[in-house]
Formats: sequence, C-alpha cells, structure tokens
Amino acid sequence: MNKMKKIQITREKLELLAVIVILVCGLSVFSIKFGSQSTLTYENGKIRYTGYVLNHRMNGHGKLTYPNGDVYEGNFVNGVFSGRGSFKSSMGWSYVGEFKKGQADGQGKLIAKDKKIYKGKFKQGIYQK
Repeated sequence: MNKMKKIQITREKLELLAVIVILVCGLSVFSIKFGSQSTLTYENGKIRYTGYVLNHRMNGHGKLTYPNGDVYEGNFVNGVFSGRGSFKSSMGWSYVGEFKKGQADGQGKLIAKDKKIYKGKFKQGIYQK
C-alpha cells in the first residue's frame, strides 16, 4: 500500500520561510562582490579609466589615462594604485613595479627623463639607496 504523509502548510510556516529567504538575500549583499569590466570618466571626460570596477570604484586590473598624457596601467584597490603596475609620465620618465596607497612602494624600476635607471626598493615614492 502506498502511504504518503500529508504536509500541512500553515500561514506561520510560510511566514517563517519568507523571513529566512529575506535574511539570506540581505546577508548576501555583504558577502557577494560583483565586479565587472567598465569604463569610468572623471572631470567631464578628461580622465579615463578602463578596467574592473567594484562598488563604483577602480578595483582589479585597469588603465587610467590623464589629460596631460600620463598613463597608469596595473592593479587598483578601492580606486588607488596598489600591487603591480606601470606609470608612464608625459614628462619622459616611467616606473614599473610595486605600488602601495597610490605611490611607488616595494621593488621597482624608475627610468628618469635623462634615461638614468634606478632599480631596487622604493618607499612612499622615494628610491631607497
């Protein structure tokens, strides 16, 4: 004989289920990060960023171009140069290496305008002899 147990759905059970679903969805907002590739412009289009954006900020790999021709390409964290990257100045110098809080910080190589090369450790944008 086929015995099936009837499941009784009550208003209280439906309300409890709805509360659980709402809590799970609400908590997922804090734990799930949605990153996408995008283009951002600043100062009426004079500054242009192309790369990954998370929470309306530059996050991940991207390229930032300034109106004077300066270009940074590399990693961003919360809108700031962070990690590996390269900065090429329109004034003729360039830096390739590690960045922290928007400045050259860590191992890197600076090629000055006069083509002199500074290779090694940088701290807060300053070459360490």
